[in-house]
Amino acid sequence: MVREIRLTGHFDPEALQAFAKARARLLAVEITEMSVSQSCFEARIVGEEALLGMFEMSCLLGPAGCIVTGAEDIA
Repeated sequence: MVREIRLTGHFDPEALQAFAKARARLLAVEITEMSVSQSCFEARIVGEEALLGMFEMSCLLGPAGCIVTGAEDIA
């Protein structure tokens, strides 16, 4: 399954990117595209449906210092 997600908020781009990559490895989710700025995180992810949901939830909770104010599927 493929999903594209967008999170908005206030982020430390380097911390969120490292966090997302680490969670993807743990969950066997492939990130095929990723864009991170101080206010937006977008990713195209591939994997089993339940694991994609877990990945998205972990990113919503995110690393310390990253605050999510909005989330949506963009595909």
